[in-house]
Amino acid sequence: MSDSQPACAAFAVEFDFTVKVDRALPVEQAIESVRAGRFCWFDIDATADAPAALSLLKSLGVNDLAIEEAVGPDVDGRHDVYDDCLHVAVTSGRFEGESFRDSHVDILIGEAYLVTLRRGTVPFIEQIRRHYRQDFLKFAKTPSFMVFEIWDTLIESYRKSIRAVGQLVQSIHGEIFGDVDDTIFNRAASITRDLLAFRKIMLAAREVLNEMATRNSPFITSGSQPFLTRLADTLDRLCSDLAVEREILAETLNLYMGIVSHRTNKVVNRLTVLSMIFLPLTFLCGVYGMNFTEIPEMTWKHGYAWFWFLALTITASLLFTMRRKRWI
Repeated sequence: MSDSQPACAAFAVEFDFTVKVDRALPVEQAIESVRAGRFCWFDIDATADAPAALSLLKSLGVNDLAIEEAVGPDVDGRHDVYDDCLHVAVTSGRFEGESFRDSHVDILIGEAYLVTLRRGTVPFIEQIRRHYRQDFLKFAKTPSFMVFEIWDTLIESYRKSIRAVGQLVQSIHGEIFGDVDDTIFNRAASITRDLLAFRKIMLAAREVLNEMATRNSPFITSGSQPFLTRLADTLDRLCSDLAVEREILAETLNLYMGIVSHRTNKVVNRLTVLSMIFLPLTFLCGVYGMNFTEIPEMTWKHGYAWFWFLALTITASLLFTMRRKRWI
């Protein structure tokens, strides 16, 4: 079988963990394999053909309540154990430029099947479909291998998204020292909102993973739980990293506000210097602009020159004093 599978509305593969053989099957044939006790993975796009997805789940013997929750409104953090299956729900998140995109996936795990029920194309599921085989041949011993594969790939997608967030925050941090306007507040607010949504998704995934790693279930082998525990620890660290990126973004905005305040203070300082210089000059102009008939200086032969001498002396004295006191 090829390492790369074409994207389709429904995809099924049968695993034989004894002889390490996997093969892609039509969905109908894969259902018969499950009934015969052979483990199969079904990847279904519920938006492409919802009735077919419902029919497949019923054919696998999934109970009505689990089906209703799986095809119903998207709810993160589900971890429901039934007699016939385990139902969990996770959401992946990714940043495309400065836009955040999320993708919800419901996962149903039975004794002989694993179903990933998605809405549209989900990048981390497509990643699993392209690369699951090499891990299957090297490491797989039980059907729980697929559970580990899903969580490992999902967490790796979270890690890539956090790196994208870091680059985005770094870009904004660099921009604040250049010529930017107040639209940076809208951008930062949008990114902060997306970070909060992403953090909520990751926290819900962490709770589900902790449940699967610590809660005994007939659908998760005890041998795979230590591996899930390590993945949960990794997810904890990623949640902390995301919180750090959010704090850096908040500090970046505070720094921008400080830069704006500093620039404003410099403008006000220049205006204050100009005001201090022109205030005494305005006073002189006001005095000699009065309409009195007897102003002695008006009769001076060099009165106009003396006026400019006095004005320039005052200006030079003020500039010298302000520079000496480091006001300018």
